[in-house]
Amino acid sequence: MQRVSLEELRGLGSGGFAQALPSSNSSNESGASSDLPPSLRCILQAVQRDIGFQEEESDSISSQELNRIIDRTADKLGFELASYERDQILAQLEKNARPFGVLQELVDNPDVSDIIVSDFGTVAVQKGRKTFKTDVRFSSEEEYESFVEKLLQKAGSTYSTKKPVADGMIGSFARIHVVHKSLCDTGPYLTIRLNRFGTVTTQDLVKFGLAPQSILDYLAQMVKVGSTLMIIGEVGTGKTTLARAICSSIPPHESILVIEDTPEIRLQHPQVRYLTTREANTDGAGRVSPAECIRAGMRMAMNRIIFGEIRDAEAAESFIDVCSSGHPGLSTVHAKSASEAITRLELFLGRAQKGVTQNVVQQQIATAVQVLVFVNICPHTGRRRIMEVKEVGGASDGNLRQREIFRYEATNGLPRWKVVNRVSSFREELERAGGTCTLHQLGSFVELDESTSFREAATQGRR
Repeated sequence: MQRVSLEELRGLGSGGFAQALPSSNSSNESGASSDLPPSLRCILQAVQRDIGFQEEESDSISSQELNRIIDRTADKLGFELASYERDQILAQLEKNARPFGVLQELVDNPDVSDIIVSDFGTVAVQKGRKTFKTDVRFSSEEEYESFVEKLLQKAGSTYSTKKPVADGMIGSFARIHVVHKSLCDTGPYLTIRLNRFGTVTTQDLVKFGLAPQSILDYLAQMVKVGSTLMIIGEVGTGKTTLARAICSSIPPHESILVIEDTPEIRLQHPQVRYLTTREANTDGAGRVSPAECIRAGMRMAMNRIIFGEIRDAEAAESFIDVCSSGHPGLSTVHAKSASEAITRLELFLGRAQKGVTQNVVQQQIATAVQVLVFVNICPHTGRRRIMEVKEVGGASDGNLRQREIFRYEATNGLPRWKVVNRVSSFREELERAGGTCTLHQLGSFVELDESTSFREAATQGRR
């Protein structure tokens, strides 16, 4: 794994994702202040215990008072501090008082999508699904474990040897995942997924370069007329962000139910309710499954169902069943292409419905799902793109018919999308909606607008 310093992270433009970065062993402010000698770490931990290590308390204590507390603590422990040593401890206290402590600068960097911590001295970041080790570190194992516990408390969760895996959300922008050190080689393992869009519209995604406006208009109209969309992609490709943007096209008079295991999809819509699944407690009781939430939703007078992610047979069967019954929806699934997503759904439904033929499974999918959207990282530009859009037809001769509408093709490193079919299977529904995207009026290719293309070209030229 390559190492990248904070200075290098700061120097990367916010317009795109990281390319391969040169190795760096340079020291930096964060790394230097975190790497305290044992005597100063001992004083730091004692001071943290003395002030309760609470942000609100630390914020109310002046620098002069903190200096007095540091000197008093050092004296109790038998140390005499030089002024620069006191400044080191004070700087570390100020860093720890920020919401994400020593990780705050990584959280604030707009190009970082994930922060990955393996132990107190090993912190990495992901940019464009490429992982780089940083020079950031915690001062000790005890401080790191205390930080993880506090982070989980903020996220409304906890972990232990009985419940070693925990998830939670801090606000609407940081998803926290922690694995207890009893399961790890080092640990605890901490992963922070950062959502950079507080609110997001299709126009935001056009500026971001995900796809041209005409493609997003088509998807928005398909949602508006009551089609069910399946958004497909690997980890960190922007599935949830795309889902949130597309859902903004749902008419305001329709009631939406959002079901997730970790709350991430928050919609700017007047009629939306949220349900969260729940794992069993340490006594094996209290589990609320995705299927139970969907069954509850059927009695909640909803018009649309948004299901965070299909991960297993139970969730797949429940989602396909509710969408087949006339409730349009949207969900995400991990796969490497639109066709592979169909295969995964067939496998899920086959496991859930023993003895059912493949043709019956395919007919269920065709009835429930109308559009497949595959998103991925472009290998040429390192940016998130909509790679393909397909419409789902009926089953025939053991195959589920798929009509390709758009396909991403990068030419000379510049993004463009081929319009594969100008006639939609849902033409009548789209025409009745009276939207702005008319497939038959598009050319052979659609591209990003000039301002977005210029920004991308300028960013590529700086690398």
